[in-house]
Amino acid sequence: MHKAITYYLLLSILVFSSTAVADNSVELTLGRATDQVDVLRIAWRKLWTHHWLITNIGELTGMHVVSFNHWQGRDDSLNALAYSPVFVYRFSSAPVSYVKFGVGAAWLSGTRIQTRDLSSYFQFEDQIGLGWEWDRHDLSLVYMHYSNAGFSQPNDGLDMVVLSYAWRI
Repeated sequence: MHKAITYYLLLSILVFSSTAVADNSVELTLGRATDQVDVLRIAWRKLWTHHWLITNIGELTGMHVVSFNHWQGRDDSLNALAYSPVFVYRFSSAPVSYVKFGVGAAWLSGTRIQTRDLSSYFQFEDQIGLGWEWDRHDLSLVYMHYSNAGFSQPNDGLDMVVLSYAWRI
C-alpha cells in the first residue's frame, strides 16, 4: 500500500509539475462495481490546453487523470493506480455540460476480488460518462470497465457505475 501511494505521488508530480494551478482539479469518486464491490477513487486531473472541433454546439478537449482506487468487497479488497487520457466534449448550451470518454491503464495490487478473477495486475481502464460544471465544481456520472483485454485468461473484468465530484484548484 505504501509503495502504491509513493508511485502515485511521483506520477502525479510528473504529470502536474509543468502546469498552471488553474488547470488542475481534485476528484473524489464513489460507486459500486460488479459483485457488490464498493469503489472509492481519488484523482488529480489536468486539463489539456488543446481544443478541436470548435463549433457553436461545443468543442472537444480533454484531461489527464491520475487516480488511486480502492475497491472493497465483503471479505477482500484491491487497490489500483491508474492513468487515463480522457476526451471531453463540452457543450455550449445544453442540460448536460459535457460527455467524456477515455481508455487508460491501471496497475492492481492483486488479481482477485469477490468472485472476479482479473487474471493480471495490468488492466485497461475504460470510461464513458456525462457531467455538469458550474463555477469551480464538476459533478459526473460515469460507467467504468476494467479488464486485461483478453491478454490473459480468465478475464472476468470489473464493471462499475460511479458518481464523481471534482473541484478546480
